[in-house]
Amino acid sequence: MAAGCAGRLGIKRTHGRIPFPDSLFSEFEPLADRRAFVLSFSVMSLPRIVHRVWLPTVMVATIAVAGCIETDIPPAGSYSEVLVVTEGGRNDPLARALRPHLARRLDYFISEETQFKLQNLRASELTANPYFKNIILCGPASPTTLVGSHIVSLLGPEAVEKARAGTANIFRKEDLPGVGQVTIIITGASEEMIFDVLRERGHEVNDVLEQSCRRRLQNYLLGKKDSDLTRQLYQKYGFTIKVPTLYTLLSDEPDPPGIELLRDGPSRVLGIFWLDWDTTPTVKEGQELFGIREDYVYRRYDGDTMDSTRVRFSYGRLGEYPAVKMEGYWSNSRSTAGGYYRSYFVYDEREKLLWVVDLLVYAPGVPKHPLFRELLALAETFRYN
Repeated sequence: MAAGCAGRLGIKRTHGRIPFPDSLFSEFEPLADRRAFVLSFSVMSLPRIVHRVWLPTVMVATIAVAGCIETDIPPAGSYSEVLVVTEGGRNDPLARALRPHLARRLDYFISEETQFKLQNLRASELTANPYFKNIILCGPASPTTLVGSHIVSLLGPEAVEKARAGTANIFRKEDLPGVGQVTIIITGASEEMIFDVLRERGHEVNDVLEQSCRRRLQNYLLGKKDSDLTRQLYQKYGFTIKVPTLYTLLSDEPDPPGIELLRDGPSRVLGIFWLDWDTTPTVKEGQELFGIREDYVYRRYDGDTMDSTRVRFSYGRLGEYPAVKMEGYWSNSRSTAGGYYRSYFVYDEREKLLWVVDLLVYAPGVPKHPLFRELLALAETFRYN
């Protein structure tokens, strides 16, 4: 059993012992320049940490490696919560510098929401297993402080040298300390270097964290997927979308052509419709794109209307595709329902089709961002032909 477990984990056994690399990290992804880039851990170094840092924190992950315990259950807590560990906690200068990049205000037209809620912790308080899905350690890569000792122990000599040289200052590891968690380390030779990194790259910490949340959420939801429905939609319409069993097919109609997937409690709708189109859409065609959705939802959603004074367009991506993103406010002409929507316009040049992937929530009094994070996580599995 142990040998089978080692094989699945990619562990190479030598004379009954497991050889561990010097660093907990391997290169993940360069950013726009060499000032900072994101790295990812190699989970094979976990036992090196146990005697030095995070003894309770990594115990779950260590037991999983040693005992081959497999689970897809993420830790309790919200994807919108982040544990930030610095030397001084909430009033630490680095914690204050990081806060604006994570606690962004998001405009949902009817309300504003904070993207991530932060809980600050002193490094000296990091004595229990943190049941947070998102964890950030921020401080100099130096053993002269407690947070620095944690960081040095986690990174290993090679990554520490890169951090001190300023060629690698942001690191990430999925599934640490446990399945469904992510740990991000922001470090450098000094606090001054880290302040520079945050000024230049702080927004990327937010982007990396949000993308990680969607990826982990997608993996969790698709742990139980409706493969038959995915196959049915592909065979009928030529596109794929991975559907969790938590979602059902709300509608599948030829006029206007499109499908909607629904999850209740509160209501989340992921719609996909399409039409013939000649060229890649642009934000300059916003009025025409607005009209496409306006006509569709009025016919499809029993009288839904759109507010032309509350709409905005931008360029973005939907999974692997470039897209025009439209955000706005919807209401219903036959009821008091209403709320925020988001649509992605994706062009299939070969088939000359404009695909519209539509995200819609009706959740009075409930934060919208976690619901749209879930919808977008699933929408990013969309592929045409």
